[in-house]
Amino acid sequence: MALDIGNTNATTGMSKAIYDTIRSVMEPIDGVEGQALEDIRTSWKKLAYAISKGVIDHVKANMEIKGVQTTGNISAAVSGSTATQTGAVFTQSNDGTGRVA
Repeated sequence: MALDIGNTNATTGMSKAIYDTIRSVMEPIDGVEGQALEDIRTSWKKLAYAISKGVIDHVKANMEIKGVQTTGNISAAVSGSTATQTGAVFTQSNDGTGRVA
């Protein structure tokens, strides 16, 4: 799963998840309805986007992926025949930079 910031309208991604949670926690607001409530919701959408953008940008810039290993088989021609190694363990060769989307 890619890290999805979403959009300023809070209709997708993390911004939608944050906005939906803000609404579930903050509403109803005593004495506030109609256009005033819509204006507040618009501000919450912007806030949700700002939070999600900051969190995801930070995670993508600072995440380190460590200890990744995988196994596989190797076959190689050796002096006219084939040498096979089964269950070879391959270890991560970098800190994960550029691997997070």
